[in-house]
Amino acid sequence: MHMSAGNKIGAILKRAVVFLVDSTLFCAVAPSAITFATITLTKNPFSWPLVLLLFFSCVLIYSLNRITDREEDAINLPHRTWFPHRIRIILLVVSLVFYLFFLMIVLQKNLLSFAVGLLPLVIAFLYSVFRLKRFFLVKNVSIATAFGSSVLIVPAYYENWTVICGVIFLFFFIMVLSNTIIFDIRDIRGDSLCGIQTLPVLLGIPATKYICYILVAAAFIVIIPLVSMNRESFLLVPCACMIALSTHYSPESENPPWWYFGILVDGEYWILLFSTLIVTILS
Repeated sequence: MHMSAGNKIGAILKRAVVFLVDSTLFCAVAPSAITFATITLTKNPFSWPLVLLLFFSCVLIYSLNRITDREEDAINLPHRTWFPHRIRIILLVVSLVFYLFFLMIVLQKNLLSFAVGLLPLVIAFLYSVFRLKRFFLVKNVSIATAFGSSVLIVPAYYENWTVICGVIFLFFFIMVLSNTIIFDIRDIRGDSLCGIQTLPVLLGIPATKYICYILVAAAFIVIIPLVSMNRESFLLVPCACMIALSTHYSPESENPPWWYFGILVDGEYWILLFSTLIVTILS
């Protein structure tokens, strides 16, 4: 009886986690965490509109992507087809409403931060609707740039452009670029059938992992000047270490455990969030 109750609780927790992952709510923390970390490292006052703008933009973009990429997902991730379409639409509409709301708040601050806040949506339309993802590496660079806007919106909003912002942008651009390449391992079969050229499709998984090792090493090198400019930049190290571990233990085939991409890889930015919260509290 006790085991039965434990199994029921475990099943409920697993369903909740799977829902958060499939709904994109779990991964939507990533751009918000990046913005929060950038605000902290640049010594600017915290802004809820900025952080929430990036959260809802991510929910909006990935909800749109899940709708436009149903053909590839049916091959690569068939379990996504089980997610209720009406809930997907609700998430899309709700995130759009809140995204536009916070975008208008940012616009009242200045036009440049509004333009940077709009950039991820523009990239998403080019990526998902106009299918630029079919071009080699365009998908990876587009996603890395979109996430990089989570850094750039901070100096745009506070009108305070510094060298440290540029270095932080470079760090997260490299990190996200590496992550998107690792994610392509999962999609080899669907990308091949749909004619989408990615590094794993062209070079295979071992060579792809070596390229990601180089990118992760470059990101660790970027942390060195960041720490010299601001010692609190150490808060980036746990996130970088998690990305290094997930790269090292990335699957040797396109059929990894369900939790690897949804929890471990996307969870790297939850580590960043907690690290930033700790630094904020201690300071």
